[in-house]
Order: sequence, then structure tokens, then C-alpha cells
Amino acid sequence: MISSLFSNSMLFSWISAIRADPGNGFIVMVIQIVSLLGALILHEISHGYMALWCGDPTAKMLGRLSLNPSHHLDPIGTTMMLLVGVGYAKPVPVNPNNFRHYRRDDLLVSLAGITMNLILFLLSAFFMALTARVFVQNVGYDSIYALSELAYARKAGTGALTAHYLFLFFRHFASLNLGLALFNLLPIPPLDGYHVLNDTILKGRLRLNPELFRIFQIVLIALLVFTNVVGRLLGILMNAVWNPVIEFFFSLLFK
Repeated sequence: MISSLFSNSMLFSWISAIRADPGNGFIVMVIQIVSLLGALILHEISHGYMALWCGDPTAKMLGRLSLNPSHHLDPIGTTMMLLVGVGYAKPVPVNPNNFRHYRRDDLLVSLAGITMNLILFLLSAFFMALTARVFVQNVGYDSIYALSELAYARKAGTGALTAHYLFLFFRHFASLNLGLALFNLLPIPPLDGYHVLNDTILKGRLRLNPELFRIFQIVLIALLVFTNVVGRLLGILMNAVWNPVIEFFFSLLFK
């Protein structure tokens, strides 16, 4: 049980990778940390900026419209992320009573983070394909997938090695942002998808108090940590979106 619980541990995977290959392991760790912080922070401040545009200055007043990671990382959520691969950031505080149009603005604020992650996914997917295109054009290797092969990149020289890590960064950042967008679209409290469902189809009829939100959050985390139900669903959804988007960008740049 203990070993399976920590099978997705980011911290343990970094330690193993650094032990096996210190240079490569350290770079991969940095790539994953930067990707994770970027995706989470931009998701959260998007909520805050949209709330501000809708009339609620709460996030701005509390200093949450910041790129400083310390303003967004939750100690427990961060620890869980490192140890079991599942965690959370501090939600941006929003006061719906300040909204000009409650249901419309709640919907816009809920969609802001998801939209940001989708934009970042598309941009990263494009730059991933562009990196492969430049690499193939300059190095002359006939396989775009050679970029994911560290051994080949090392043999091919500094340029290929740089392209390899750029490719890894854009691929990881794209995957992470797509996963966050689709995860947050799930219509389960306290995720953004719940607000989208409630503000559109249910016309705002559901009103859950903070205690119920907390219970749903605990249940959701338990499902993520102890079962693979949500993971399998996300995997199906991600493949349905990832494959056609990546194929489109690669066909666009390699035609």
C-alpha cells in the first residue's frame, strides 16, 4: 500500500533520476518544477484578474495577482504534490457579492483559469512542433521523435541537446496545461467545472456552503490518491484532445 501510494511521487522520481544521471536528472527536475509553477500560477491569477474585471478587487487587495510562487503555494497541497503526485494550490479568493452580474461573472471567473491553461497548451504544442521542425532542418536527422532520445541528442552535439530539452519542456508544459484544463472542467465541487455547470445548465440553483465544498475536496483528493478512476477518465479525455492538436501542428510545420 505504501509503495503504491508513493508510486507517483515527484520527489522520489527526481531523486532517482538525479542518482541515475545527475546532469540530466537535475535539468528534468527544473523543467517539471517550472512547468508546474507556471501552469498553476497563471491559472490562479487568471481567476483573479477576471474577478477584478468583473468588479471584485479581493484578489488584488490580498496580493494574489502576483507571479511570486509563495503567494500561491499551499503548504499541505505542495507537500502532497511532492510525495504522492496529487496536490493543489491556494485558490484565489473571490467575493461574488462584488460581481456586477452574479451568474455571468461567476461563469467568466470560473472559465478564466481553464481558458488560460488551454491557451498555454496550444502555444506549447505549437512551439514543441516548431522546435522539432528547426531541429530536423538544422541537424538533418530524419526523425522528429529523435528529440526525445537523450542518447542521440548527446551524440549530435550541443545544439541537438538544447533542442532536446526545449522539446521536453514544451511537451511537458503542454501536457500539464491540458491536464489541468480538463481536470478543472470536471463538474465536481470545488472544481471550476462545477461552477460552469451550475451557472449554465442549472441556472445557479445549486448553492453549497464552504463546509460542503471542503468535504467534496477531500473526497476528490482521496479518489485521486487511492484510485485511478479520475486518472483513467482524464487519460481518455487528454488523448482525445492531444492527438489531433499535436498532429495538426506537426502536419502544419512539416508539410
